[in-house]
Amino acid sequence: MRRLGLYLGRLPGFDKRGLDRAELIECVRAADLCGYDSFWMPEAWEREAFTVLAELATRTERIGLATGIINVFSRSPALIAMSAATIDEISGGRFRLGLGTSGARVIEDFHGLTYSKPLTRLKETVQIIRALLAGEQLDFKGDCFSLNRFKLGFKPLRADIPIYIAALTPRSLDQLGRIADGWLPTHWPRARIADGIAEIHAGAESEGRDVRRIEIAPFVNVVVSENSDEARARARLPLAYYIGGMGDYYHASLSRLGFAAEADSVRKSWREGRIKNALRAVTDEMIDATAICGPLEVCRARLDRMYELGATLPLVPIPSEGTTAEKCRMIESLIE
Repeated sequence: MRRLGLYLGRLPGFDKRGLDRAELIECVRAADLCGYDSFWMPEAWEREAFTVLAELATRTERIGLATGIINVFSRSPALIAMSAATIDEISGGRFRLGLGTSGARVIEDFHGLTYSKPLTRLKETVQIIRALLAGEQLDFKGDCFSLNRFKLGFKPLRADIPIYIAALTPRSLDQLGRIADGWLPTHWPRARIADGIAEIHAGAESEGRDVRRIEIAPFVNVVVSENSDEARARARLPLAYYIGGMGDYYHASLSRLGFAAEADSVRKSWREGRIKNALRAVTDEMIDATAICGPLEVCRARLDRMYELGATLPLVPIPSEGTTAEKCRMIESLIE
């Protein structure tokens, strides 16, 4: 049996049919029953992650439950620590905390906050969360936060809740190696996973940490269809959206990893409002490098190849097509 995680892959504003809460619960329950390692709940500007995970904790038995991901601007580190400890308690120790910096578009335009010193804020957030979960009284002075005297008013079930980080740049990967328990790359070419691991390794080595203990958990857009061209067509919008509409970091990442000309073309068309042109600029080569598309057996084989490339826990999306029963069957089929 493959070791897989499941995530909710959504494009706010573009996914018209969506996935209602009842269907989400059924899909995660199916994943729980058939042996998935974990479920990862995103948070952008739709459902709030911790509340959904609390409900899932009461409706599942074994599956790990994680934020995949929350940003470190819209909540204080203390609130994140309280939320993480609470969900971990409700779930009986099944929670994992996925964090990221997000970008200026979300933080400033949606949350109305200043997007400043993202990596420093991420590092200090992790330091504060770890101290609070360990039961320490905080006297913390950093560049972004200053906290005094407080500690959690209850004993967390676990002091060592795993912390995973979404990172794409060399600086963020180096920092991840120093402070985190896992890596959550998105739209990262599978054949280049080792490059990211090497950058994580450098940071881990500088702190005397064993990189082999850092989970490599890439979000992979898996689209199953007997028609490979149709599957690639369905994978184009998420990639174009992230390159063109989610700030410069995905554009920069894919440019650095071998798709500079294509990423430039996608971003230019997207920003000009020419969405169809942006989709056409996403080449089959880009799709095949970052997503897994095609018949079920092809998708299974490519997932298996990911472990050889360095992934330890590939994360696959809840299918976007079909009835709830069909989605559950596809979830089960991918892990067999």
